[in-house]
Amino acid sequence: MKIEIKGPIIPDSHQWVYDLFRIPATSPSKVSRVVENAIRNNVKELNVVINSGGGSVFSASEIYTELKKFAGNVKVEIVGVAASAASVIAMAGTHIAMAPTSQLMIHNAMNSAEGDYRVMNHNSDFLQKVNRSIMNAYISKTGKTVDELKQLMDAETWMTAQEAKEAGFIDEIMFESEVGAVASMNIPELSGGMLPEEVINRMRELLASQEKGISVVNSVGVQQNIKEGVNKKMDLQELKNQYPELVEQIKNEAKEEAIAAERKRIQEIENIAVPGAEEIINKAKFETGATAGEVAVEILKNDALKKSMMLQNIKEDAQIINEVEANALPQSKDEEVDALINKVLGGK
Repeated sequence: MKIEIKGPIIPDSHQWVYDLFRIPATSPSKVSRVVENAIRNNVKELNVVINSGGGSVFSASEIYTELKKFAGNVKVEIVGVAASAASVIAMAGTHIAMAPTSQLMIHNAMNSAEGDYRVMNHNSDFLQKVNRSIMNAYISKTGKTVDELKQLMDAETWMTAQEAKEAGFIDEIMFESEVGAVASMNIPELSGGMLPEEVINRMRELLASQEKGISVVNSVGVQQNIKEGVNKKMDLQELKNQYPELVEQIKNEAKEEAIAAERKRIQEIENIAVPGAEEIINKAKFETGATAGEVAVEILKNDALKKSMMLQNIKEDAQIINEVEANALPQSKDEEVDALINKVLGGK
């Protein structure tokens, strides 16, 4: 069964964008589907054809692992170039052959980083560890030492089919009996042909805005509809049918964002909770879905109402006291008692 490793090596989440523009690219899930199909059909050999300038190291590692796990033979053919991450995938073959006109390239891992010296030191350590991980694939195939491979990777080594065979990276040169000499191609450094991250993000925005249609700006700055992909508005069902993985990804991301937003809302409400406002707080948290700002206003209004009612009660209580007359106080009218008191006190 044939597996093509063509174009840049990309993460699964980017595959749909390349497919939309019909740009050759290879992601782990694309390879794993073929491998799983081969296993279901009891296929004993995989024919892996490589022509790639590389790309994501971790996606390449995932593909390498998937191929190494296959119980049958994995026949690798490098027909154009196997550079950078693609060279790691090539090492998964039980038998590796190169076309006499192809090349293989190995080099150090690289990325973009910004920050102070601490960030740069950390990034340097990270990249060196990635290099060591990459070396494991080369060591397994060639038997070379870490120091030998470090020199080759530091120098960004390009190899012709003959050089790759002499160094132990491949087992065979295709059509070797028909070719007397192999010319070394002068190929400039390849970036892997990967689309920039901003292009991927822009396509997500465009696809999420179906009511405005999908358009792109071509190389001369003219806006036009995508003719070989989506050139009309797409309803939800069509989107599900054509891009089920994308729809599932959007659903999962929306779910995670909704959960995070709800947790934040509840936490903000709890932060403004005050004694006496328990009913308002619980209602907002579990019933109305009110924001912390709306709850704060309601608490203030409720507090003002309570104070107003308290003041009104005080006024009503004071009014009752004011209405009590002085002569309403209890007085003794017993003259005999008064006379007795005067007598005791020495009065007349």
